[in-house]
Order: sequence, then structure tokens, then C-alpha cells
Amino acid sequence: MSDLLSLLSLGSAGIAAQNTGVSIASNNVANVNTAGYSRQRVDLEALVGMPLVGGVRSGSPERLQDNILAGRIRLANGSLSMSTASADALSDLEQRLTGGTSLGEQISTMFKRFGEAAASPTDPIARQSVISSIEDLVDGIHQRAAELDAAKAELNTRIKDNAKQATELAKRLADANKSIGKTNDPVMRDERDRIASQLSSLVGGSARVDSDGQMRFVLDGGAVLVDGTHASALEATPDPATGDTSLAVVDGSARRDVTAAIRGGTIGAQLGVRDGDLAKARTALDQLAYDVVQSTNSVHAANAGLDGVSGRNLFSSLGGVAGAATAIAIDPAVEADPSKLALAATGGGPGSNAGALALFQLANQNVAAGGKTLGNAALELVGNVASAAASATDDVKRDKLVADNLAGLRDSLAGVDIEEEMTNLARFEHASSAMTKFVSTIN
Repeated sequence: MSDLLSLLSLGSAGIAAQNTGVSIASNNVANVNTAGYSRQRVDLEALVGMPLVGGVRSGSPERLQDNILAGRIRLANGSLSMSTASADALSDLEQRLTGGTSLGEQISTMFKRFGEAAASPTDPIARQSVISSIEDLVDGIHQRAAELDAAKAELNTRIKDNAKQATELAKRLADANKSIGKTNDPVMRDERDRIASQLSSLVGGSARVDSDGQMRFVLDGGAVLVDGTHASALEATPDPATGDTSLAVVDGSARRDVTAAIRGGTIGAQLGVRDGDLAKARTALDQLAYDVVQSTNSVHAANAGLDGVSGRNLFSSLGGVAGAATAIAIDPAVEADPSKLALAATGGGPGSNAGALALFQLANQNVAAGGKTLGNAALELVGNVASAAASATDDVKRDKLVADNLAGLRDSLAGVDIEEEMTNLARFEHASSAMTKFVSTIN
């Protein structure tokens, strides 16, 4: 009787083991379209029973996943998010700078009007045309300065919003670590990997799974955002000096500024564009405005208007390069009375056009910073942004290729193959049916 009971026990354990295999295969098939799902496998372990030899039991479901590959995928996702965000921000910046009539064309038009006025320096219509072209240039510079400031404000807002999202993801990652520490659920491990990938896409950094099974997430520069079941906050606050959004990892009373350290993910791209290309474009625009004012004022002041008076500025004086694009303005007295345009040489009389010719000739002189003409400086300002945008677009293509290749490697390891799972399902079902017949026979 004891032998028969042992055989019944063997059969019962066999049915349970095969049914576990059926459940695992069915679960894999059910999740074939679930994003981030890692297929599971059950290992059957042979048992030895005395005096009979035989029996089987199923181990815990094994999640087919490679931590090294998962880490590479997170890095690739961070790079792709960074290049994509950079390309988007730079493309937006390029559109803001190139909308409407370009600065190069407005500068060229101003010098063209000086040339036309040289042909008839006393003609009030020609003088008014000069004033109108200068007003257009001033408006163009003001508009682009406002666009750059608006782009900067938008980036600051996005950085703040993304920092809030990163803090929430860090908390969810810590909660996932806590759940895994209690149950070691493979589904929760998939969820943890998805959270870590989303976090990498936002802030770059790196995640690792230590020997205790807990995941740590570290930002570029070494600041720890998630340490096992404990998460710090990524806090965004306005910089007191510049007003720009700055970032800090906050853990209780401890605070570490990481604004300069984050150079990955979407936030890293937004910080990079804000503090890099956008800041350079704003400085270049200020420099261009300053050079326009300084070069034309020096020539204009050396010549005289129809009233014979010299020493007048064409533009209002500027205090320096910083903020020049916002502050640039035509001199109110000259704007109100075009006869004060200094188109004549000092003492040359109303018919003189020496001042107009001198202003016209500035078009081909290297009076802009860096030994460039004003027109070339305007073209270079836009060209630098366009070049950076094109480079970022190329980076997107490269990073997407890398990410797709790594995703393919993951699918080959952890992805669900319907045909393979249907074969496993049939195999376990047949074994379960055979064990059921065996138990029936023993019974």
C-alpha cells in the first residue's frame, strides 16, 4: 500500500509540475504584445524517492533577462532621448531665428538705402527710406531677442516639469525594489526595468542591480538618486543670479547641485541647449547689435546733417554688449527728423554725400567681432544654430540605430516566440495528460 501511495504522490507531483509548465507557456503567449515583458521559463527538477526512483518538481519561474544587456539598453535609450530632445530644441531655435526677413537681409537693405541716399542726399524720401530700413533692422533684432528669451523660458519650464517626473519615477523605482525584496516577482522585475529605462531617458545616468537584488540609480557625476528602497528627489529651483532653472538632488537636509553634471537624457539635452547653443546665439545677437551701433555711430558722428551739425549718433548709445539686442534703438532725434541724418561731410554743405558713402561702405568692412562684416556675422549666427540642429538630427539617426539593434538582441533573448511557446504548451499538456492517466491507473 505504501508503494502505491508513493506512486500516487509521484503522479500528483508530476501533474502539478507539468501544469506549471502549461501556465508559464500560456502566460508567455498572453504577454506576447506586452511592452517590456520578459518571457519566463520553468525548470523541472528530478527527485529521488526511496525505495522508488522518480518524481519531479518545478522550480520558481525564471525570467530570461541579461542585466548587462539591460544596462546597455538603458544607456542607449538615454542617448536617443538626449539627441531627440536636442534636435527638437535646436530645430525650434533655428525656426525662431529664421522667421520672416532675415537679419542679413535687413542689414543689407539698410546699407542699400545708404547707397541710394548717397545719390540724392537732400531728398527727404531717400532719407525717410534710410530711417525705415533702420527701424526694420531694430525691430528684427528685438524680435529675435524676444524669441530667444521665450525659447529659454520654455526650456526652463520643461526642465522643471521633467525634474518632477524624474522624482516620481525615482520613487516608483524604490517601491519596485521594495516589492522585489519581498516577493522576487518576475513581473515586478520587468516593471522595475521599464521604470529605470524611463528614468534614464529623462536624466541619463546609470542603473545597476547589486548582489542583494536591489537596483541603484546614479546620475552622471555620482549623485545617487535611488539606493535600494530609498529615493531622493530631483528638485528644480530658479537660480538666484540668472533666474534659470537649476537642479539638485535632495535627500532630507542634504542637497547636492547637479545642474552641470546632468548631461544625458531629455533633461541633459535641454540643459545643454539652454546653456550652450541658445546662450551662444543670444550672446552673438547681442554682439551683432552692439557692433551695428558702434560702427555706424562712429561714422555718423563724424559727419553732418542738412543743418551742418555733426557729432550726432545714429543709434542710442549702449552700455555694453550684454543686453544690446534688447536695448538697441535708433536715436529718437534722428528718427523724428530725417534731415539730421549725417549724410554729408562736416562742412561739406547740403549737397555733400560723403557721410552716406562712408556709411554705405561699412557693408564691406570687417567691423563685426572676429573680423567679419556685419552681414556675415548675421549669417554665422543663424548658421551655427542650423549646423548644430543638423548634427543633432544625425545623432538621432545613429542613436536610433543603436537602440533598435539592442532591442533586437533583447527580443532574441527575452522576447516571446509564439511557435516556441505553442510547442512548449503542447509538450507540457501531453505530459500532464500522461501523468493523469498514470494516476488513474494507480488509483
